[in-house]
Amino acid sequence: MGLVLLAAAYLRRRWGQALLSMVVGALGISAVATAMIGIEALPEAAQRSWGGVDLVVGPKGSALDLVLCCALHVADPRGIIPQNAAMEALRNPMIAAAAPIALGDSVRGWRIMGTTPRILAVYEAEVASGRMWEKPLEAVLGARAAQALNLGPGGAFLGAHGMAASGEEHAEFHYTVVGVLAPTGSALDRLVLSDIETVRIIHEAHARELAAESGVAPRLMDAPPTATAIVASYRSPVAAVQIPRMIDATPAFSAGSPTFEIARLMSYLRPLTLAATGLGVLLVGIAAAGAAAGLMATMNARTRDLALLRALGAGPLKTGLVAFAEASMIAAAALAAGAMATWLLIALAARELMERFGLLLTPHFELRNAAYVIAGTAVAAAAAALFPAIRAARTPIEELLQS
Repeated sequence: MGLVLLAAAYLRRRWGQALLSMVVGALGISAVATAMIGIEALPEAAQRSWGGVDLVVGPKGSALDLVLCCALHVADPRGIIPQNAAMEALRNPMIAAAAPIALGDSVRGWRIMGTTPRILAVYEAEVASGRMWEKPLEAVLGARAAQALNLGPGGAFLGAHGMAASGEEHAEFHYTVVGVLAPTGSALDRLVLSDIETVRIIHEAHARELAAESGVAPRLMDAPPTATAIVASYRSPVAAVQIPRMIDATPAFSAGSPTFEIARLMSYLRPLTLAATGLGVLLVGIAAAGAAAGLMATMNARTRDLALLRALGAGPLKTGLVAFAEASMIAAAALAAGAMATWLLIALAARELMERFGLLLTPHFELRNAAYVIAGTAVAAAAAALFPAIRAARTPIEELLQS
């Protein structure tokens, strides 16, 4: 106990240098811990967001774009596909449920998605209050959208073109809210659902307005129905291998698997997490080197103190333990500050991801990873104190007294 109090007194005398070592160490620990948590929490958040969607079928192009737009709903649509042909391509016993979706409009920044009631089977969702729509311009809101828009059964709203909160509203088309879905934890909670015919009616009217302004004959919606994409869920795991290949082999469609595409995206991000971890380890090493240099310098200035300790009967081991006690205090403070910084960073990231992308981040730090961080901090502290402790323990008492 006396050695701990003595070490604390020495740290107070050189508080500036000790504080610098602690801050640098805390930044390194935070970088390592945040990278460890993020590499596990982000894929889990994305998987919750796409819910029961196992496959997205859309126009030829990037499969990742399809997934980001039509499964996670964090990107804009890239084109349209013939609805009937796409649904026919998915007519397979391995498909449990499939539903067309049409995107393009929003209400106060919350996406409106035209679809069919089969979308509930894809997401395994159910209506919590009210009912499903029965005709165009009736809407059913996801749980988060209903809360944010403060709307429930019986409410009404106007849709706007595009995803901007200040987009041009379709003033002549009033939606009526007829139901609210139970929370699913998926992107469905952030959507406003309506019959897919609603989207076609509104866009046909918009096309007529633009044609009247330009004097060009409008393209009326007497052509076969189109959709942004088809989302589907599998009945059998074997479908994950066979169905995307069958879809990609067609001349008009591409298939995107949320599981595969997000895993591929995370593999692209892995070098960034490794770089963050490496930076954290480097900062911890710098902090350990700074603490070691500080301890060596103070040991040179403590010859009278060391001589007094040795004269009072303290052996070489106890004298050397003073340096270990100081390094341990700095390491413990860095570990505590690093944990607080990690919690703050994760909390800010979780809020930002929820507000911007609707991703529910639920971080958890496994005991194995915590053990790695604590063990690494302990090793760095021991390395910082090793040479100063050896020097203090091996210096002959005669040299200390003469100095």
